[in-house]
Amino acid sequence: MKLNEIIRFADEIAPFDSAAEWDNSGLLVGSPDAEISRALLALDITPAVIAEAREKGAELIISHHPVIFSPLRTLNPDHPAYRLAKYDLAALCLHTDLDRARQGVNTALGDALALENTALYPEHFLLVGDTPKPYTAAEFAAFLKERLHAPSVRFTDGAVTRVAVSSGGGGEGVELAEGFGADAFVTGEMKHHQYLYAAAHGIAAFDAGHFSTEDVVIAPLRALFAARFPDVTFIVSEASVCPYQAI
Repeated sequence: MKLNEIIRFADEIAPFDSAAEWDNSGLLVGSPDAEISRALLALDITPAVIAEAREKGAELIISHHPVIFSPLRTLNPDHPAYRLAKYDLAALCLHTDLDRARQGVNTALGDALALENTALYPEHFLLVGDTPKPYTAAEFAAFLKERLHAPSVRFTDGAVTRVAVSSGGGGEGVELAEGFGADAFVTGEMKHHQYLYAAAHGIAAFDAGHFSTEDVVIAPLRALFAARFPDVTFIVSEASVCPYQAI
């Protein structure tokens, strides 16, 4: 299978032109003419993920986070992009375009939280839906921790019946949640002033970690690619793990 066929399908799932203007999505390393028989999917392209790809015979890594984000002024042997080129591994990165996609990150996060009657607002990086039952903030925090395998969950108090989610570094979405009828907000990173906003406006806000709120997309994304390209083996990375622990 030519890589350019996989790229075209990725563009159907998460159109590259829908990415934020500051983003860097698409084929970031490698040739679109490369032959692909095996691909590894991971949230991040780390040295450990590259080693896993080599061990498992993959020619391509599909990730959410771009392996090249800011312009590179130098490129040393420890940089993942250097290693990818050295070992002739291609990197296809679907970032904010996948956040906004109908079958993307926020949809996967809503599915993981069993939200019902969901609506996606891609221009705001938000998905809003109802919980199947009412929760207290503490109950929902425990539910989040379990469903997302999160090392920890920080939260503000409040009732939880309708939830806005904005995966990863979406803390600014807390100021939009109430306008979409949500009494709760889930993201992966919140700043101090955003917690204060949530508390002042009676929003139960939950910070479940950047990795945990985005890694949920990798398995369903693998399923999409596998269904479209049955002659290519798509594998979920085992080396892509949350980079921190919590007590």
